[in-house]
Amino acid sequence: MLADILGNFDLRLRGFEDFRKFVGETPELKRCIVRCDLNIPSSIRDLSRVYAIKSTVEAILDLGLGVVLISHYKRPKPEDRSDQKFSLSIVRDSVSEVLGRKVQFVEGSVFEVDPSVIDSEVVLLENLRFYDGETQNDDNFARILASYGDVYVNEAFSVSHRAHASVCAITKYIPSFAGISLQNEVRWLSKLLQEVDRPYTAIIGGSKVSTKIDVLRRVSQIADNLVITGAMANTFLAARGFDMQSSVIEKELLADATEIMKLSKAKILLPLDFMVSADIETTGTTCKLGAIPQGNACFDIGNETVKFIQDVISQSKTLLWNGAIGAFEFANFRGGTDAIAQSVAELTKSGKIASIIGGGETVASLGCYKDDMSFVSTAGGAFLEFVAGFDLPGLLTLQAR
Repeated sequence: MLADILGNFDLRLRGFEDFRKFVGETPELKRCIVRCDLNIPSSIRDLSRVYAIKSTVEAILDLGLGVVLISHYKRPKPEDRSDQKFSLSIVRDSVSEVLGRKVQFVEGSVFEVDPSVIDSEVVLLENLRFYDGETQNDDNFARILASYGDVYVNEAFSVSHRAHASVCAITKYIPSFAGISLQNEVRWLSKLLQEVDRPYTAIIGGSKVSTKIDVLRRVSQIADNLVITGAMANTFLAARGFDMQSSVIEKELLADATEIMKLSKAKILLPLDFMVSADIETTGTTCKLGAIPQGNACFDIGNETVKFIQDVISQSKTLLWNGAIGAFEFANFRGGTDAIAQSVAELTKSGKIASIIGGGETVASLGCYKDDMSFVSTAGGAFLEFVAGFDLPGLLTLQAR
């Protein structure tokens, strides 16, 4: 596992300084392929993943190379490949806006377009998931992608946990390096697996224990405090014998929750009170743990829980936060999220804590406080796997040899 061999892992990547040196020594280079993540939610105009690649794209252009952007977009089925709602042409204007440059969208299959006729400064190829070879990590497909450039930069940390052709196989056929944003992700997240400043507190929330079981196991062994919130807290409290009424519980994971609590080296902290309701669209009422009214479910933490979480993080030097604290999408159940986010932002701005935030849902819940955090990851699954100590295929292919 990555955690066992990490060391200064980001220093062993073939990084962007190596890229600059390579370009300087190889004047015949014309185009650079940049694997990015333009899977921008259509319902939320969050362009953070585009802003993340801006520095790298500008640096490549300053070195005199053209840029070929490649990305996936959503999860189209074979029958969806002619449906424009799955085409990356949808995000072209947003990418142009952020980069401040015209971006040419290359229509047609990557198997049919002649790479030699591409002469625009920045071009965008079609959705990689329109091709079976992408998710199969197919060598032939990777070879075709590699023909669009002379050198490759991975700026998609968020998909580097996937052994896909545009992340892994392509590096067999073209000189490959890590981008500025990817290196920054690895550098910040490595802090959580190396000599972290303590006390180290982790807030892990969200709806399901099942999606974060490995992270919970790992973090419970290395953090000083593990605060479990969101709907997943219901499963841990049920494992302790509390009646959570109509709250969501993963009964098949009660034994796992019990085991994590038993073996944890971190102090595990669970909610003491909640905002509950029989209907998520109805204004909630506060009640203590063990006194949830029949037919009600927990949708947010209560004031007592907010206060003890604030007390814990105020005494911490490092904070990992992944997963929603409550049903923040509903105004009546985002009080806990706002209160914790404000506290973390104030502690971060005052230099008292290093706050590392990850996961799309978590980032969306921060609202106006997002810019006050020490580091906000663009990744979800890759963030979780890295923090859990798993090897990420996309990073292993970029290790300095």
